[in-house]
Amino acid sequence: MTENATESILAWTLDGHTLYSTKTWYPPLLFIYNVIVLIIIIGNSLTLIAYNQNPHLQTSTNLLVCNQSVSDICVGIGGMFFVWFGYTDWGIDQGMKSKATCMLVLFTSRLTSLSSIVAIMMLTIERVIAIFHPYRYYVLITEQSVRWMIAASWLLVVGMTSPPLLGWNTWKPGLKCFTMYVYPTSYNILIFATFSVLCMLGTALMNIVIAVVAAKKNNVHDSSTMTSGHFKVTKMLLKVVGTFYLCWMPYLMLTVVYQMTPEAQLTSAFLCLHDVSKALIGI
Repeated sequence: MTENATESILAWTLDGHTLYSTKTWYPPLLFIYNVIVLIIIIGNSLTLIAYNQNPHLQTSTNLLVCNQSVSDICVGIGGMFFVWFGYTDWGIDQGMKSKATCMLVLFTSRLTSLSSIVAIMMLTIERVIAIFHPYRYYVLITEQSVRWMIAASWLLVVGMTSPPLLGWNTWKPGLKCFTMYVYPTSYNILIFATFSVLCMLGTALMNIVIAVVAAKKNNVHDSSTMTSGHFKVTKMLLKVVGTFYLCWMPYLMLTVVYQMTPEAQLTSAFLCLHDVSKALIGI
């Protein structure tokens, strides 16, 4: 174990090589993330309470919004476990010693983050149908069909994130419990990252098309109450999706740089910024 006043609290080694160390910005980062998680849980819980207590709010669209709220709460809780086991001395030690603990923490983190991406995509698909097929909307989008969509999406997410938990991993005692160390590169890139990127790109493209149509709609007076109502909901959801991407993009861009840059060339300022970007995902 080594100690450095400017960077390290604890440093762990394997085969004589320092793998990582806890940083001085970890404690404030933990505090910030815990505050964000508290806000996430309270805000999204209010959404769920409002949906359950107000029958007029219990629409198919709002059911998807509630699914997004559940996903966001899970992201906050799953991320909280991840930062506890990845950014505290006790958690790092537990993750290095216990394979079951490490795999469960990473599975929970990946499951919840992917569920949020898929939930946003389903909201977008629902809006595409509402905008481009308004007169078939209430045939295609029913409470029963939405419930089936939500159930299928969670099964898909579980299937995409469970292989490492079921044995496809490279965990060894002494490795830090991060996916880059204990998940195979083939899984990280070819399966998880590819699926996530495709979902986000598809969602982004659909929302660009929706935004263009919505912008044109502002210049045209449509007498159809049904179509007008769909566009009001669409404008609100575009803001939600925009915020989602605004919070995810810093992490995605910094992660690409992180993966392409030799670890020895990464500065402390960059590592700090990368860690802070992870907290934005919770928002």
